[in-house]
Amino acid sequence: MMNGVAAFFIMALTALAMENALFFRVLGLNKYVLFLNCPKAGMLYGGVFTGILLLSSLLVSAVNFFFRDSAFLVTYMRAPAYFVCVAAVYAAVYLSSRSFFPAVFTRIRSILPLSTFNTAMFGVFYVSAQGDFRIGQTTGYALGAGAGYTAAVLILYFARKRLAISPVPRSFRGLPVQLVYIGLLSLALYGLIGQGLPT
Repeated sequence: MMNGVAAFFIMALTALAMENALFFRVLGLNKYVLFLNCPKAGMLYGGVFTGILLLSSLLVSAVNFFFRDSAFLVTYMRAPAYFVCVAAVYAAVYLSSRSFFPAVFTRIRSILPLSTFNTAMFGVFYVSAQGDFRIGQTTGYALGAGAGYTAAVLILYFARKRLAISPVPRSFRGLPVQLVYIGLLSLALYGLIGQGLPT
């Protein structure tokens, strides 16, 4: 009985991570990023996200290496192991910055949890696992994903500024027009990379 309950919760965690990753890709960004007040804050958020992603990718590479030959571990333990890796990096960065770099800690304290426990990270880790990436490939993919995420944050910030001065109907201003903008931009990028829509 305990095996079934444990499998249920592990699969629920896996589904939660995967579904949130898909929702994240559709929406594009989280609530904090939708309402940034300056590009410097976006760069800081993207930099913290990229740093945490790079550090976590080293641990995730080890997890993928040890789990690759066991279907049971891949199916039931991968999502919890990824979460533990990210939590360990979060704890290490939080404690080390608070102890040794208090000025840095005061700047990143509020955005560290948001950028660390971000479902985009889990999407990157699952893509690296599906592609059977080695450590160099995983860290390179993590760096590229972090840079792309930072670029998306800045694009959305400047788009919000432009949309604020555009002649948008009153009932459509703010978040609704931002979501339409994100959707159109996502479709454009989707077509740019050569993906065909299903027929």
